[in-house]
Amino acid sequence: MGNSIKEAEHYCQENGLNFTPVRRKVLEILLQKNTAIGAYEILDLLREAGFKNQPPVAYRALDFLVQNGFAHKIEQLNSFIGCTHPGKDHSPAFMICRKCDSVSEEEALTR
Repeated sequence: MGNSIKEAEHYCQENGLNFTPVRRKVLEILLQKNTAIGAYEILDLLREAGFKNQPPVAYRALDFLVQNGFAHKIEQLNSFIGCTHPGKDHSPAFMICRKCDSVSEEEALTR
């Protein structure tokens, strides 16, 4: 997890982006989980960590992380997962366990 956080910090510095404490915490939450989690669960975890309880805060952080390649939205689950290949141009495929809901990011096969 630490390496992904450092990569995000470096990317944001290099590109003049603001890696706010909320964005950092959301990325930490996503990287700590091995399951995809929804925005409201993230909001609950932010609240527990002392951040404000406002849905736009979580959604803005998630949008930022997805747009900059640090997280992925899994549309089928309407949930998010931290990217295991940040900064790398890739087309991920997700393996989702039906029993435990764990999610693994893999490289999509190219034809």
